[in-house]
Amino acid sequence: MTSKEIQGVFAADKSKQYEYFIKKVADFEEVWSLKDDEGWATLGLEDREYFPVWPTREMAQLCAEEEWASYYPESIELEEFLTEWLSGLQEDNIRVTVMWHSGEGIDPDWERLKADIENELEKY
Repeated sequence: MTSKEIQGVFAADKSKQYEYFIKKVADFEEVWSLKDDEGWATLGLEDREYFPVWPTREMAQLCAEEEWASYYPESIELEEFLTEWLSGLQEDNIRVTVMWHSGEGIDPDWERLKADIENELEKY
């Protein structure tokens, strides 16, 4: 994926970005986040904690800057994300933010995100 392609996706409206995310994670059967030697990247915003995810390594890498400059992209198998991660994040009351970039992301609830990915996977 080129930098120009990535910027085009991030420039799209939020519904198109979300649709892109769902299709890509279903295609590649993985999600990407950022990790360092101490654990996974999270965001603290408005008294909530968020776990950022992207559909590609390149998109995650683009966001490894500022407070995440020491982080590197790490993939999570989609099946594991759906069966273990989402329920664990929900238990810990950590929301998922999709396509985080330039201070914004898409924040579906856990059930909606899982259902949207599963519905897309049924098309394959």
